[in-house]
Amino acid sequence: MRITCSLTLIGLCCAAALLKAQYAETYVYTDSNGLYRLTQSGASYFARLSLNCTEKKQPHTLEHYNVKDKDPSHYWPSFYGCYDWHSAVHNHWALLKLYITHPNLPEADKIRQKLNTSFSEQAIAEETAFFERNEEGWFEFPYGQAWLLKIADELHRWNHPQGRVWLSRLNPLIQFIEAQHVKFWSAPDTLMWSGSHNSPALGMSFAWDYAVSFKNTELQQAIKNAAVKRYGSVKSLKIELEPDTIRYDFMSAGFLVADLMRKIKSPVEFQNWLQACEPELFNPEGTKKRLAIQYRNKHDGMEAHYDGYYLN
Repeated sequence: MRITCSLTLIGLCCAAALLKAQYAETYVYTDSNGLYRLTQSGASYFARLSLNCTEKKQPHTLEHYNVKDKDPSHYWPSFYGCYDWHSAVHNHWALLKLYITHPNLPEADKIRQKLNTSFSEQAIAEETAFFERNEEGWFEFPYGQAWLLKIADELHRWNHPQGRVWLSRLNPLIQFIEAQHVKFWSAPDTLMWSGSHNSPALGMSFAWDYAVSFKNTELQQAIKNAAVKRYGSVKSLKIELEPDTIRYDFMSAGFLVADLMRKIKSPVEFQNWLQACEPELFNPEGTKKRLAIQYRNKHDGMEAHYDGYYLN
């Protein structure tokens, strides 16, 4: 049994909630495998959102910091927009993904210019210096840092001359974050269950993809050991308790764990593990029950996280 957890539009979930029903067929279509795909119009729509977001300095979480300088670009010259650092990184990944999958977008030149500016050697050097000076390198760990590894993974798999240039410029920050991940996932820790920014499963999952692409066996082993220790013996994915109404989860904590275990285990091992903790997913009625959408009338503020949860 194959279960996949599509994270393609996590950071764009709030925008997706605003799409009216009559626009659905314009922006999204279903391919021969039953998977949702963006049309050219849909890709263009999201490209415009991310281009606008990554340039927007205010509002920003920096407003809540006890600092005189409230301009986020003075701290993070690459990833200053989108309200906070991890959202800026995520939206850069979205721009990169759209640029790769839809090269003929009307916004392609603007995307290339934006990424070329954000991924400049000077800007990345300043971003890296911020990490080295603050929070002992744990700033935005694991969520934001994992999204940076996802950008590196995307560039590596693209295998394009422009991608190699950008990857080379990003390398100082990538290497710093890679070392932080090896250090953290190698250390003992307790089980944590989350469908929000602090999800260990998502952090490990993205770091695993990166480690596989770059053949980093040390990081792979650290993640595998950590995943088995934390989730290898769980009795349930607790999907029936989702979404968490305290944290305003925008992802399924249970399916994030399942997706991670799918990656680190063989197909047979994964099937046995999943059947032991979620047997209902192996019959149509049980799956329908677990994946049922709870429709909501409110889609603004933190409530929009639930739109992301069901989209994912």
